[in-house]
Amino acid sequence: MPSELVNFPPQPLPRELYLIGFRLDPASEGAEFYTLMGEEGESERPIARDGRILFFRQPLEGLKALMASNNGFADVRPVPKELELLCDIGGALYVANSEAVDEEGVLFETIAVFDDLLRAIRLSVPDHYARVLALVAARLTENPEFAAFLDAEKLSRNDLEDALMWCVGAVMVKSTWIE
Repeated sequence: MPSELVNFPPQPLPRELYLIGFRLDPASEGAEFYTLMGEEGESERPIARDGRILFFRQPLEGLKALMASNNGFADVRPVPKELELLCDIGGALYVANSEAVDEEGVLFETIAVFDDLLRAIRLSVPDHYARVLALVAARLTENPEFAAFLDAEKLSRNDLEDALMWCVGAVMVKSTWIE
């Protein structure tokens, strides 16, 4: 008879930090601001203080931001200085408005990052926007073509843009900056 024993004490989950950059202006060369994303087992969440995501302007400010956080990652090291992911918000909005295919996954990555950010600050996306983002993300998981899919689902590019813009605004309102 097989038996699964539970280890006591439970083994701590592996924890790691990733530097995530954000670009709003498509004309910008690279990231305009950053946060650290903490991974603990299967869970990912940004560093935060008092329920607000911590953003900073330069990668070298990561340690300062981490030390100001109080959501469980302040003791994790090393603090990365190299970008793991660029969340290209401006690029995602361009793709959503002008392209038929998310060739480079910019739109998909942006939806995924904002899903993690919104979960961390415990904000619920309004139903219509949540439906649009969930349908588009599911489609992009299978196929980078989404324009015909929007038409088939009777969704407009404006619906997608509005959903993305709502996410950006909600995250910005529930964030703080390290100075």
